[in-house]
Amino acid sequence: MIDLYTLFDYLEWRGDISFAESPINEVDSLIFCAFSYCNIKSLLSYQERKTIKDLYIDYQQIKEDNLFKKSQNRLFQMLSESNRFKEVVVTRYFNEVNDTKEMQIAGMTFILPNDVLFVVFKGTDETLTGWKEDFALSYKNIIPAQEKAVAYLDEILSSTKKNVYVGGHSKGGNLAMYASLFCKEFEKLMQIYNLDGPGFTKEIIDSKEYQERKEKIVTYIPKASIVGNILNQDTKTIIIKSKQIGLLQHDLYSWIVLNNHFIYMKELSKEATTLSNILNETLEKIPKEQKEKIISIFFEILESWNIYDIEKWFGNLLASNHLNKYNLNMEDLALLYRIIPLIREIMKKLL
Repeated sequence: MIDLYTLFDYLEWRGDISFAESPINEVDSLIFCAFSYCNIKSLLSYQERKTIKDLYIDYQQIKEDNLFKKSQNRLFQMLSESNRFKEVVVTRYFNEVNDTKEMQIAGMTFILPNDVLFVVFKGTDETLTGWKEDFALSYKNIIPAQEKAVAYLDEILSSTKKNVYVGGHSKGGNLAMYASLFCKEFEKLMQIYNLDGPGFTKEIIDSKEYQERKEKIVTYIPKASIVGNILNQDTKTIIIKSKQIGLLQHDLYSWIVLNNHFIYMKELSKEATTLSNILNETLEKIPKEQKEKIISIFFEILESWNIYDIEKWFGNLLASNHLNKYNLNMEDLALLYRIIPLIREIMKKLL
């Protein structure tokens, strides 16, 4: 039986091994992506450069000691004490939420001691803007965050001659893929790590850029993945083991590692396959214009309520008269009642 080792065990095993001695691997990508969720926006401006060790000194003044942040705090501390990571420099940090553009994106660049860069895009945050943009992936070929990700990666690539890796978790994985597919200096990229991120519309999959550049993308999804199976993907995909069950396997801290790699699985769970198929088939059958209309109404209602408890959102939404002012026809109403439970299950498990 395989012990349930996680990224924390990896840091204990290999934290004293430098990147010069052992080049970047898939578990390192997991750690960089997990770090992107740490709250450093008040500690680092876009132009500043700080080592993880120095950042942690500042972070101790603002860190939140609650259950939700427990894993992030532990990770930050272990990285700051690890010979492998403590001298890694963090720079070009940005975090942008634009309600007008319906855009949420954050990212940073790590400068490794062995002359390598790792660019990371953060996944969805807790804002409604972020979630609305996520669901826009189902009816838009391009969302504002993807355009911003391309511009950011182009800037990084144009300013360096180093080898560059790109990665992200959840929506961050989608942004990492999109930015890499449409950047100007693709030849500088070594590999793109998509950690359980959603795919693209069929138009993107069929594009010349996707077909010519997809070989550098590796997608990792846990056995019960739903998020990583939303929409279309045509990349090398590796199914991995998690210590969690169901949709909770989306949590990076649950992914099981051994030495410098994940534990690989042969196939997805039946439940994950069934749910993702239902979701994709439902989304595929809905015309783009109607899909955009329904999702826009859905999030407009949530924003107007100004509440942040998703149980209240969904418990009140379908039983309320908030839908009356939108003059929805019977087809729209039927669609809304069909798609909201699917959205609810995904958001409930991931928030």
